[in-house]
Amino acid sequence: MSMIKTLKVAVVGAIMMIPTFAFGQAYGTVATQTLNVREGAKLEASIVKQVGLGEDVEIVSQQDGWLKIILEDDARAYVKAEYINVHRVVAVVDVNDGLNVRDYPSTENGNIIGRFESGDEISVLYRVGDWYKVSQEGFEGFVHKDYVKNRSQVDFLSYLPTAKLTEVRRMTVTQEEALAAMVEVEQQEQEQTNNSQQSSSSTNSSSSKPSSNSSSSSKPSSNSSSSSKPSTNSGSSSSNNQSSSTGSATGASIVSYAKQFLGNPYVYGGNSLTNGVDCSGFTSQVMRHFGISLNRSSSSQYANNGYHVSSDNLQQGDLLFYGYNGRVSHVAIYIGGGQIIHANDERTGICIGNAFPSRGKPYIGAKRVI
Repeated sequence: MSMIKTLKVAVVGAIMMIPTFAFGQAYGTVATQTLNVREGAKLEASIVKQVGLGEDVEIVSQQDGWLKIILEDDARAYVKAEYINVHRVVAVVDVNDGLNVRDYPSTENGNIIGRFESGDEISVLYRVGDWYKVSQEGFEGFVHKDYVKNRSQVDFLSYLPTAKLTEVRRMTVTQEEALAAMVEVEQQEQEQTNNSQQSSSSTNSSSSKPSSNSSSSSKPSSNSSSSSKPSTNSGSSSSNNQSSSTGSATGASIVSYAKQFLGNPYVYGGNSLTNGVDCSGFTSQVMRHFGISLNRSSSSQYANNGYHVSSDNLQQGDLLFYGYNGRVSHVAIYIGGGQIIHANDERTGICIGNAFPSRGKPYIGAKRVI
């Protein structure tokens, strides 16, 4: 249980909805009491708004000592780079035969606890000597800086803070254990949901007998089953969420369920639809509610789950995948009308966006899992 707790991170504030979705190259916080956000990368540019100490910013590019950030309405504006503390940079693994992840920043003293493949998208948190502290979907470790590159043309990695070797603690969770912990968290949350639904179902059934019916075994006339179940569920065992058959899952029901979590926070590596989840955690948790099991990462979902459908044949509930250079690194649920619902990023949380945005990660493909 303690290992699971260590993998849960703090909840980040979220904004309900945005018209499109975009992805930052780096993330940081305001390092001064009040910071002007301007229309252009110069002091003479008009002030769009002001942000306060500790507020989160999503950074997309850099220009002459200014950082271009994304605002709540998906517009772009600029802040002086010197007033932003960058704490996470999205980077790419750049080595042909894979990259070992170690529990300590040293080849001599660091044990291998995981592995990334070439082209994998990772988060870099800080630098210690010639090593980077990195994270990927709840798993953390150290990799040598020579095998990691910026995802964009801007050297955002140079903005990261540095740490002394004496300040670094050895990682205690392997990649395999991190994945197992995620699964355990999902199962625990599923059990809690099931217990809550069972309790609710039991309460409803005890008060649902018509007063005009004196039979001791009366049942609602619309339900021919001998054990009470919600009328919308045709599964044979149903007050258990997980036993809700894939046959009962329709695109509309999946979309309706997913929309209940709009505005909830994005947490990198998170698995909770209420307290924080990332993109693939969101899709796997939503589908799990309908008894559909998905792989945990977006790339694995694209490679292993469901079957391919064309972009002109999309239906509600289909999974849409995005990424650079053909490598999947984001997943969303299609809700119809050219829109998706997804756990976008720290700034927006779970939101609705354009399925085929003009900017951001390019669309790669779609899979149907129902």
